[in-house]
Amino acid sequence: MLFIPTPTSKLKPILEYYVETVSIRKRSYKTEVYRIKALSSLLGDLVFNEIKPIHVVAYRDKRLATPHPRDSTKTLATSTIKLELMLLSHLFTTAITEWGMEDLINPVEKIRKPKPPPGRTRRLSPAEEKKVLRAAWRHPNKEVYAIIVLALETAMRQGEILSLRWENISWQKRTVLLPLTKNGDPREVPLSKAAYDILRNHMTPLSEGGVFSCTSNGLKSSWRIFVKGLGIDDLHFHDLRHCAISSLLERGLNTIEVASISGHKSMAMLKRYSHLMTYKLVAKLDPKPRAKKDRPILRDHLRAYPAVVTEYTHRVDVDFPNFIDLRLSGKTADQAIEGAQANLLRKVVTLWDGTVPPEPSPPDTICLPTHKSRVEIISPI
Repeated sequence: MLFIPTPTSKLKPILEYYVETVSIRKRSYKTEVYRIKALSSLLGDLVFNEIKPIHVVAYRDKRLATPHPRDSTKTLATSTIKLELMLLSHLFTTAITEWGMEDLINPVEKIRKPKPPPGRTRRLSPAEEKKVLRAAWRHPNKEVYAIIVLALETAMRQGEILSLRWENISWQKRTVLLPLTKNGDPREVPLSKAAYDILRNHMTPLSEGGVFSCTSNGLKSSWRIFVKGLGIDDLHFHDLRHCAISSLLERGLNTIEVASISGHKSMAMLKRYSHLMTYKLVAKLDPKPRAKKDRPILRDHLRAYPAVVTEYTHRVDVDFPNFIDLRLSGKTADQAIEGAQANLLRKVVTLWDGTVPPEPSPPDTICLPTHKSRVEIISPI
């Protein structure tokens, strides 16, 4: 028998009806089902038109005091409760406007909503970023490195990266099309050289199909283990998007240009992400000396190069296939790599006289001299 919601129905079957007729049409269907379960467990036995603001307040306060399922030392995020209350409010609005319950009063409208916490300002330091990229390069699943590089270079969300398809990449235009994004609109994202190279050379391009096999849950699990192993505190995958957006602004792109890349519709939301490093603003306060027209721009040559790292019993050697005369040894891998980074910077700077440095070799084309050798990507800065 078909259920028809009435003002005297209990909330539980009305919530189930809402799922089947309203939630089912939303992209957020799966997450709404969890919110419906929470509402139903605490309010489900109440008669629909007898739900008062005091009932909703009691629900709000109980949920705010509920321990987080993955960390009992914390309570549920205020954003979680706020979304549950928004769903309940929309249920009442739908009943009033579409289900013929014009006399119903929405009990959610007048209660205080949980205040959202301040937006996260977590951003990788340069040292942390190098540490993350180094460890990702060594990860047994090569997709992890590619996903992290794309997050840092393109400001795409996790779901957008995982849903990339080969047929939506234009190698000629150096762009990738996202047909379906969080805000519902398609978006075309430009690919930096690093992002282009990671898709073209690190991955195995196909004519069609998904770029990554990794699932959202799989990446979340891998990310938690990955970050814990690095010993980096309080780093979420979404923080890489913060880093990317701030980096785009620091490179001189204006907010409209950045919004077209990141997909933000609200400039206020974009402002929350743009945590510019203060020391980088200092240089903008002073007038820049005029550069010679015929002199190349140094930053264009500060690219990362592949290096062969070979570990012996008492030393570690680092060689750059693109620079035959560039080698450095150290007692440990970290010591050798840090020294190699400094030498690479010195090498590139000394070439800054009109000579163009060589193109970095694709990592998979480099021959390793011994079974103890591996390839590392080393940036001069």
